[in-house]
Amino acid sequence: MANKYNQKEKTSPAVNEQFSEKCVTEIRRKLHNASQKNTADQIRKSVNEDIDCYGVTTTDTHKIGLDAVRKLRAEGLSQTIHIADALFQSLKYEEALIGGQLVGALARLISASDFENISPWVDLVNSPRTADSFAINCISPCLAAKPSLVKTMREWARSDNASKRRSSISSFNPLVREGRFLTDALEVAAILMKDNNADVQRGVGTMLLEATRLQAGRVIEFLEEWKGYSSPNIFQIATSKLRPDQRSKLLNV
Repeated sequence: MANKYNQKEKTSPAVNEQFSEKCVTEIRRKLHNASQKNTADQIRKSVNEDIDCYGVTTTDTHKIGLDAVRKLRAEGLSQTIHIADALFQSLKYEEALIGGQLVGALARLISASDFENISPWVDLVNSPRTADSFAINCISPCLAAKPSLVKTMREWARSDNASKRRSSISSFNPLVREGRFLTDALEVAAILMKDNNADVQRGVGTMLLEATRLQAGRVIEFLEEWKGYSSPNIFQIATSKLRPDQRSKLLNV
């Protein structure tokens, strides 16, 4: 059976610029109509940043993205990436979330060669949620198609950009959940285990938590090596689904 992440489109039609512009304009119109000032304030408070956002709830943003997904299914991956690029380039919070959502809906079509067009978005995400959306929807399928891209994730993990570091580790979440790529994910996690950024710590903890679902033993062994050297925040999240006795031993409680 073919790898679901490595199936290429049968054809790669030329991108329709007018279609992309029309689609992006429609998404932005819907976001503007759904925007609320109090929601914008809540978003900025949640990320501790004065990010550019419309002020649309997570639920409504997802619904707007889902409407676009339905319209784009027949248009193919190239057209979708072109539209997502415009959304990421805007640097707006909700547009980045929808950009990731659109590409993620066609993840089965992503191949290794698409990484060249997708990877520049890592420098455009500016919050934990947009970093996770980008990493999980866009980068994880690229990793599955081309495992050697793990080297790039190690490079991202050493970046001065916290969102880039978060993306590097979050990209492994869907993979380790399936029992794959754990050795690579732990190598990237090791780079970040002493990271001082709370959002990066939460990203590392979440990846390790996902890995415990199928490979708890290896995660426990890894965490044992970092006891006393890493953030308690990482340990709290990573161990949250372990047995009480396993958790108590790692947390010294």
